[in-house]
Amino acid sequence: MKAFYLDKFKYNLDKNQQMIQFLVEHENELSEKIHVLISHILNAHEIWNTRILKVPTQYGVWQLQNWKEMLEVDIKNYEISLSILESKELDANVDYITSTGEHYSNSIQDLLFHVINHSNYHRAQINSELKSLGLKPLITDYVFYKRK
Repeated sequence: MKAFYLDKFKYNLDKNQQMIQFLVEHENELSEKIHVLISHILNAHEIWNTRILKVPTQYGVWQLQNWKEMLEVDIKNYEISLSILESKELDANVDYITSTGEHYSNSIQDLLFHVINHSNYHRAQINSELKSLGLKPLITDYVFYKRK
């Protein structure tokens, strides 16, 4: 199962890095919505990592990230997720409190899968917004990533 997650987090990093680089290059052409969504992808990934590790989070759910720091934040998130994969039992449960104060418990593997799924969802929203602004959406589909 760890190999599955290693592959998916590598894919997630690749597509986030590609998206961030494109957005930084077109920063002056973008809507505020895009800045909010790409920041949220990074913030949520960091928040889920910290929930799993039971350490304080650095970011708010909707906090805007600095364009110049996004690539580095994404790499740090990836590296922490890899350390979680190496050091934690994926079927172990994590109790956590959401940003709205609700208590939940989920397995680490479910939380990690959520990070990947959540990132895909918001990258799709960004692509839709790019298209509406007359910019070419990026190809971020997993099957395209895996094609040789």
